[in-house]
Amino acid sequence: MTGTITPVLHVCDKFGVAGSSIHGVSRLFSWWFPRYSARFAPSLVGLKHPEPATRWLGEQGVPVLTLGRGKFDPRILGDLVRVGKERGARILHVHGYAAADFGRLAARRLGAALVLHEHFADPRMPAYQGLADRVLAPFTDRAIAVSASTRDFLVRERHVPAQRVRLIWNGAPLDEFAPVSPDVARAARQSLGIPEDALVAGTIGRLSEQKGHRYLIEAAPALLAARPRAHLLIVGDGDRMEALKAQAAALGVASRITFAGHRDDVRALLGAIDVFCISSTYEGTPLALFEAMAAGKAIVSTAVDGCREVLEDGVTGLLVPPQDPAALAAAIGRVMDETSLRGSLAEKARAASSRYDIKSCVAAMEALYDEVLAERGRA
Repeated sequence: MTGTITPVLHVCDKFGVAGSSIHGVSRLFSWWFPRYSARFAPSLVGLKHPEPATRWLGEQGVPVLTLGRGKFDPRILGDLVRVGKERGARILHVHGYAAADFGRLAARRLGAALVLHEHFADPRMPAYQGLADRVLAPFTDRAIAVSASTRDFLVRERHVPAQRVRLIWNGAPLDEFAPVSPDVARAARQSLGIPEDALVAGTIGRLSEQKGHRYLIEAAPALLAARPRAHLLIVGDGDRMEALKAQAAALGVASRITFAGHRDDVRALLGAIDVFCISSTYEGTPLALFEAMAAGKAIVSTAVDGCREVLEDGVTGLLVPPQDPAALAAAIGRVMDETSLRGSLAEKARAASSRYDIKSCVAAMEALYDEVLAERGRA
């Protein structure tokens, strides 16, 4: 395949989540596309109408063609076949249920390879999807799982033959999230109205039920009462914002919790945080985890899915059971109180982050493409 350029058409259900400006898969597109080698020509199509994240992707240099369809609209199939022909797609790389269902049919018509990318083990997968996956399994050339638990989900629930599944970790552009200077961290705190000498436990991500922010806020009274300098920072937007603010007020801790909303200066905000918190109830591998590792942060996370696979408990982070505010408060408090532990976790997390550079993710996807194309060439 030396000297040839292979068009890859990424197909995605949506680029944001209700109440949130953008979700992780959209951020991945913004990181992946500039890092593809010259052997591949990626492009992106969304099934629905334009949304804020669609515009954001365009601003990042990733133009999106939107089809303006509903998820069950049968016209999607014809749309994808037409777009695939126009772009000469040899590979369809699909994200989301509708994209996977219509995309597999479109790839069959186009004679293109189909790569299904699963970003988390969905505990609420609709019943119809299991049936669709059984029927369409023969049209799945490869599937990418972002964690071992996601790989198990693909095989068990989505009926992808195990030999066709590859584990490719997410990652982050490590250079873009390297530790900032004390001056930048200080300025970030000032912009948020957080005292310079505060001990800040913080989290960055969309405010959805999955992310478990309510357990973090429930942990706040015990965490904050014993530590006058402690402060909680919650960055992100989403449909849980007002409920979380009301919860903080009801617990009497609103004055010591900053809700920053959606921010683009993530690297600076990471600098303002002493203990990075992940309170999710389930995950694939959250991008915020890799960003915090690259930034050299001490991390406390729930022991869910990819988080427990990436972090080594007591070495590169502390792991606690999900939906357990008392355990969360105790772990965060311990890292706040023990300076040496905080420094050790931060140092070892940053060292471990070298395994999760986004360039490695793209290289692994390209190797998978080569594998599939070579297999088809032998058929």
